[in-house]
Amino acid sequence: MKSTTKMIALLGMGAVLAGVLLFMTYQYVVGPQGLSMSMPALSVVSAGENKACVECHQKDNPGIIQQYHDSEHSGRGVQCLDCHKAVKGQESLTEEHYDVALIVKPTPNNCAQCHETEVKEFEDSNHSAKSWYAVQGSENFTPEELANYHLLDANGNPLNGGKTNPVFNLIGQDASAQSCEVCHGIGEKNSDGSFGDCTKCHLRHTFDEAQARKPETCGQCHLGPDHPQIEIYNESAHGTYYQTNQSKYNMDAPSGTLTVADFPAPTCATCHMSAFGSVEGTHDVGKRLKWSLAPEIASVRKDGEVQQQTMNGICLNCHAQPFIDDVTSKAEKTIALTNQNVKKGKSIVQDLRDAGLLGTKSFADPMDFVYFELWHHEGRRARFGAVMGGADYVNWHGIYEQEKALVELQSAADDLKAKAKP
Repeated sequence: MKSTTKMIALLGMGAVLAGVLLFMTYQYVVGPQGLSMSMPALSVVSAGENKACVECHQKDNPGIIQQYHDSEHSGRGVQCLDCHKAVKGQESLTEEHYDVALIVKPTPNNCAQCHETEVKEFEDSNHSAKSWYAVQGSENFTPEELANYHLLDANGNPLNGGKTNPVFNLIGQDASAQSCEVCHGIGEKNSDGSFGDCTKCHLRHTFDEAQARKPETCGQCHLGPDHPQIEIYNESAHGTYYQTNQSKYNMDAPSGTLTVADFPAPTCATCHMSAFGSVEGTHDVGKRLKWSLAPEIASVRKDGEVQQQTMNGICLNCHAQPFIDDVTSKAEKTIALTNQNVKKGKSIVQDLRDAGLLGTKSFADPMDFVYFELWHHEGRRARFGAVMGGADYVNWHGIYEQEKALVELQSAADDLKAKAKP
């Protein structure tokens, strides 16, 4: 009897010990949702230079250290200097900080030490150099960079003549620094030759994957009159479901494992980046898109038909193919209509320029603004609304505004022509 009691006691102690070990494994390897612990993470027990970083910044910048301790990097033993120590080519970025040589702001070249595939995919995307080029033009790009990042036209010349964005010129450098360049800085050129800033999506110092999966993160930049993707998403059935059922989402699910059990309706990342169902993940946000919708005239991307099939692989997790085909067909009719309206507007303006009745300087006449918004605001809005399920943006913020703009342009053109008659 005594031996039986002793065995039961030992089994009980073993169960308790196993439970403690499982809890600690979950806490430090996996990481629970919403659980805050005062016990130190692996990073705190670091030695030497890294320990000094933690101790000093804990006193002067406790927010940074708390974010770092909450991160998966910290839980896996990634140290401060693993990210902040210079790699080859970063000599100009290196500073002496309390006798430690480091770089203050790591670049994709630092991230690539562990995330090589993700960085390469990012480099191929419109978030990289193309984003910065859209504002700055070819200034500070080498010929090799223009070629490597596909910034040359069919004749081998820089896209758009290499000119800076006309809005950048209109508002000036100071305003652009706190507007255009904030978002387009996701592809800014770094002095080590890399392009981009990973922390635009994976905010320091948590670098949280869950945060990058949430539409609010994308909505930092994808909003406003010219590319209101977050507003369109919120209006759509997908966004409505997300807003009312956020507790059902498993934002911390391990990469490569996401299914409808984790994301019962898609966020931005689900469609554009995440590994989901049978579709592999990517950091090239345009890899699943058929159309290039941002230019004056929307066009099918290279390999767009193939990329559409990849996107369909995401959609098929929740929708039947006939439904997908119907939505796609309707969207493409709207895209064609936006192109048609832009061509009409451009013809009106070009006719006046050819007749010498309208100058060639950007934004020198009210008609320049009307035409610019016809494609840059209204055309884009209708297109994005069509492919993302935002009915209000297809009509009232899109096609309706385009039709109104065409009447205004034609009326102004008739007035100019009438005044020009002898």
